[in-house]
Amino acid sequence: MIDRPSKGNSSSPDTEALVDAYWQLDRMHPDHSYHSLPLESALPAELRAEKRDKYRTIMTMILSQGMTDMRLAKSLGRLFKIHPDFESLRNLEKHQVKPLLREVGIGLNDPDRWGNGGRLWSLLRCYFGPWKETMTPENTQALAKERGFDAKFIRLPEAYCWGNKDVFPLDRPAFRALLTAGLYGDGSDIDEVRSDVEAKLAGEESIALIDFHEMLRFIEQSSGKGKEGEKAIIIGWNAWRLLCSTERGRITEDWRWIYEHLVSDEDIAKELWHFYRGISDP
Repeated sequence: MIDRPSKGNSSSPDTEALVDAYWQLDRMHPDHSYHSLPLESALPAELRAEKRDKYRTIMTMILSQGMTDMRLAKSLGRLFKIHPDFESLRNLEKHQVKPLLREVGIGLNDPDRWGNGGRLWSLLRCYFGPWKETMTPENTQALAKERGFDAKFIRLPEAYCWGNKDVFPLDRPAFRALLTAGLYGDGSDIDEVRSDVEAKLAGEESIALIDFHEMLRFIEQSSGKGKEGEKAIIIGWNAWRLLCSTERGRITEDWRWIYEHLVSDEDIAKELWHFYRGISDP
């Protein structure tokens, strides 16, 4: 667990306390222990934002609510087999959103409410409407005006589609990890904390806020899970990265690329490869 900050007010940490917490988390992250879950800024080139299929990536980001990474990866594999690109969703009607999500195993939300279904419907209306079938950083920023796209869901495509290291998505698991560490105990809500961290750390040359988010999220997700639970997180998290890569066909021909570039634990690399091959499209 992160040591409580020794400088500044522990309930509202100053920049130095946040930087200290960042590097403590960095030392605890499994990529340092057995190189199994690289942070976003440390990924091999084939898995970074510039090599991601933007359709697959934004679908991963907006349909992730209430899903473990392993379950999400399985559901994405089913979705991409049925709907491999935006064009395949052109004629989807609003009343078909819920059955589609149910079919692929993604957490069900009423398209009229703020959830996975509502975000999918909002995204498609934008893409085939005012975006004129293009995805740009400006377009995804404009999702802030759409149903279901709160501060977190605007920052996710900013980070994972466009590679912005200075946005801090801060989902509920990562927020809980911050609170558990005693970094924010003054009653600030998640939006206030997200903005505070960005104000204090965005632009710090050696820090990527998307890495901070991922480290916190991993701490919370893996807490009390043991080695097998941690391995499931590693496999699920890396699997959706593979699913989103434009290089996925080449780098998943066998398990060796995964072992040499992503997971330097041979058993986990093989298990990840078999899991990925079981959920991916040809």
